[in-house]
Amino acid sequence: MDIRRVFEPEGEYDDETTTSRGAIEMRLSSVYVGVEDMERALDFYRQLFEAEPTQEEERFSTFEFDTVDFGLYNAGYDGEEIEFGDNCVPNFEVEDVEAAYRRIERFAPEMVHDDVLEIGEYRTFHVVDTEGNVIEVFDTEGS
Repeated sequence: MDIRRVFEPEGEYDDETTTSRGAIEMRLSSVYVGVEDMERALDFYRQLFEAEPTQEEERFSTFEFDTVDFGLYNAGYDGEEIEFGDNCVPNFEVEDVEAAYRRIERFAPEMVHDDVLEIGEYRTFHVVDTEGNVIEVFDTEGS
């Protein structure tokens, strides 16, 4: 699925900044979370995604998904100070949230909930990664 958001421009724009509909089109390219220890974070996300990163560096590492990349950013590498944890909540859809819960609870530093939460057809849980970031995992009945 191509994730896009179209913004209607305010004021005057030239043809290079607008689409044929006259709106500025934006597409989500990536989401990244701040990490303090890249190796520790990579170990966690390798297990979470059951995949290897497509880019692995001390400053920035990336896991590719269909149309959006998930990145890990080590701000300390650039001499930047950021607050770690809970600065972005990535949301991942799975086919079976209960199976995902059982798999992830074996290695996650912290499960926020004791079990899967059910909100109508939306079933979800939250897990905290090794850097203090909250990750949401969900499915919907019938998905």
